Amino acid sequence: MPNTDPEALLRAPRQSGETSAVQKALNSYLDSVATLKYPATGDFLSPFLFGDWDGDGTEEAAVLYTAESGGSNVWLAILEPTSSGGWRVSQQVEGLSGEVESVSTAHLRDADSLQLLVGYDSALGDRYMAVYLYNADESLQTVNQQTYTDMLLADMTGGDDGTQDLVLALPTETQAGGINLQLLTYTGGDTFLAAQTLAVGEGNYTGCAGLHAGTGADGGTYLVVDGWTAASSNSLASTIIIYDPESGFLKTFLPPLVTDMYRATQRFDTNLLSTDIDGNGTVDIPTELTDGGTLSESLTNRLRFLLWKDYATAEGGNNIFGVYDSQYRFFLQLPESMHGNIALRANADASGWLISDLDGQTLYCELRVVDPTGDDKQDDRFRRVAVIGSQQLQARIVTEYYGLTIEDIINGVTVLS
Repeated sequence: MPNTDPEALLRAPRQSGETSAVQKALNSYLDSVATLKYPATGDFLSPFLFGDWDGDGTEEAAVLYTAESGGSNVWLAILEPTSSGGWRVSQQVEGLSGEVESVSTAHLRDADSLQLLVGYDSALGDRYMAVYLYNADESLQTVNQQTYTDMLLADMTGGDDGTQDLVLALPTETQAGGINLQLLTYTGGDTFLAAQTLAVGEGNYTGCAGLHAGTGADGGTYLVVDGWTAASSNSLASTIIIYDPESGFLKTFLPPLVTDMYRATQRFDTNLLSTDIDGNGTVDIPTELTDGGTLSESLTNRLRFLLWKDYATAEGGNNIFGVYDSQYRFFLQLPESMHGNIALRANADASGWLISDLDGQTLYCELRVVDPTGDDKQDDRFRRVAVIGSQQLQARIVTEYYGLTIEDIINGVTVLS
């Protein structure tokens, strides 16, 4: 059975001796010294990539570079290993700009070969995505090149064969705004299909803030699109997209019991992107609550009551209630029985906050963020919950409450990226 894990097939960077050999072969081919181009972001931050690009069971190399003879744009070279233990350049192609924004790989064609997805940055701030397909005959195809603002790899079409599809969020150029989504999927032979461009949130969204893939009620993949709203540059809303196998197109999905997805998911913190908050494989969308409980005036700009919904069941989805700390970017899941029945106030030294009943007579727990090298770390009443940057989130239980033990707090805290 083929190995379908890209991390197992792609390892970068390699030992300096191997990358030096690849660079030497490239310089010899160019008859000049190549300037290596490092991706700015992404999983692979090296200009040298190694993987089985054509699916023949042997790893090839890829290098991102510029050369005096090649102009200002980045080039991508593919190198084959030789029988003598060296490398030779088999193909090269000119990129779309002078800077590499990111590099990804994916099983777009089959479970054996890997395709290279290179994102390019332009001096004007535009981003371009190119998808490169390397074949057994050593030919190199550019199967798609497109301006984009975000991308996601997922099995949208349900092939269940180890392959993935590419979804791109495209810039919107119409006055009505919205987000345009393009699906790139493999259709057999040498053919890739940009199945369609689906307009999402026209009149509501001004751009894409994030793409997230999860598992829907039917077991298939659904896509959650987070968009900046046209009503306010400081708010987000979300739309769910699914793939319709009968038409071969993406389409908008409206969950049961929801009449207006845009209004139901609007929130006024642009850091509150959708995520799998409970780790069960579904994407949870955050909603800010006005009835979660009471907040002391000093915390109104820092804390928010949230309800995360995954919309992944026929009954309308699962709900996760809790508190979001916008200063330190973490969410604490709380028992649903606390919804509307708790008060939050700052602790004595302003290092964190307290959860009590509404009248403040019964204190349930305290959370604080401290310097782990300071004296406060020695307070044995507190347990370490998470590390946030250079600081430590700690908690202590004051009055026991069902569903809010110290283990519940440790397991219920999610530090948001």
